[in-house]
Amino acid sequence: MQKTIKFLISLALLLTILPIQAQINDRVIAIVDDEVILKSELDSRMVNVMEQIESGTIPRGIPIEELESQLLDQLIMENLQSQLAIRSGIRIDDNTLNQGLARIADQNNMSFDEFRAALNQDNQYQSFREQIRQDMMLNNLQTGSINQRITITRQEIENYLRSEAAQADIAPEYRVQHVLVPVDNPVQTALQEELADLIYQQILDGADILELAASRQILGLPLGGGDLAGWRKVESLPTMFRAVVPDLDVGETTVPFTSDSGFHIVKLIEKRGGVDLQVNQNQVRHILIRPNEIRTPQLTEELIFELYQQILDGEDFGDLARVYTNDPGSMVSGGDLGWITEGMLPVVFETTLNNLDIGELSQPFQNEDGWHIAQLLDRRVEDVTEENARFQAEQILRERKYDNELENWLTEIRDTAYIDIRLGESD
Repeated sequence: MQKTIKFLISLALLLTILPIQAQINDRVIAIVDDEVILKSELDSRMVNVMEQIESGTIPRGIPIEELESQLLDQLIMENLQSQLAIRSGIRIDDNTLNQGLARIADQNNMSFDEFRAALNQDNQYQSFREQIRQDMMLNNLQTGSINQRITITRQEIENYLRSEAAQADIAPEYRVQHVLVPVDNPVQTALQEELADLIYQQILDGADILELAASRQILGLPLGGGDLAGWRKVESLPTMFRAVVPDLDVGETTVPFTSDSGFHIVKLIEKRGGVDLQVNQNQVRHILIRPNEIRTPQLTEELIFELYQQILDGEDFGDLARVYTNDPGSMVSGGDLGWITEGMLPVVFETTLNNLDIGELSQPFQNEDGWHIAQLLDRRVEDVTEENARFQAEQILRERKYDNELENWLTEIRDTAYIDIRLGESD
């Protein structure tokens, strides 16, 4: 969705309503299962394409008949998928749509209000909004349908992880900045070492490493360095950096180290990718009480506080959970949820756990599931590198199969649909 505003407005023109006279002369040019496609819809697309040809976005020389045929086919496939999405119960509510529009605005370095105002200059906001709703609905349909068709076996994952391609695909990438204090004269090495130590201390005290590198000279001694542009895997880093960068935490700066060029100071700005992963986990048990046909919300709240008091008075948490909890998944285990990775629970639940000490019992709290009492049994940091490697491998293999399966799926749904094209018929 990383588009310029001009292109986004152009895309929104696809939904522009034709003038009244055009609507009067409108006619059906295709029947797609239970829906029809009108000549006005195709004309609207043609207007948009002709504008893009004039602007150079689309090359000239494509015959009009071919353009019309391609655009009609596009309309047919969108219409067919839209019907499938509706029959499948796929909906994009206003809140989800607004989040999607906010991401588009952010990608264009604009606030949501600025983005809306830019589209409204040409009265395109509502039509663009509905186009994005349609795009999101079709994307959800495609993603769900295609992922059901793709199978990734354990052997495929193992074979991939042993391949050279996996080492390149999964390897972490780094964004690095540095300062170089060059050494030209061995006699001056002591002075330049002192300068490198001084710069290192300034960085620790909050100085900007790029500003220091850009100064080109401090205390009369020359400096070099700056930003190593873009994301780089280890093999793309300067040779002298390869041994130090992978061991840095994000935001960490190396102590000055030497090479034939002089004294280097390196700071890791960002890191992405890679399979090394440690996660915080909580061992938790809880009791969940929900309202039902017999128990009103008021009675539900009263019951959870009664159970809380019984636990404080010495009743066994597990025994009460087995009798009262409305969570069937943890009922048998006395409310024990096992080890839960941080971020996997609802926000209110997660926040409550973060404020507990090990062994501590929470007061009753409410979220969208109902009323809870939670007890934090333990905390740990778990190394999930192996699981992360397998997950990333599966995602990469799935992406490789996706386009082919999408093409097959589109062909299948078209072949099984009723489509009657009437474009060539006279008015």
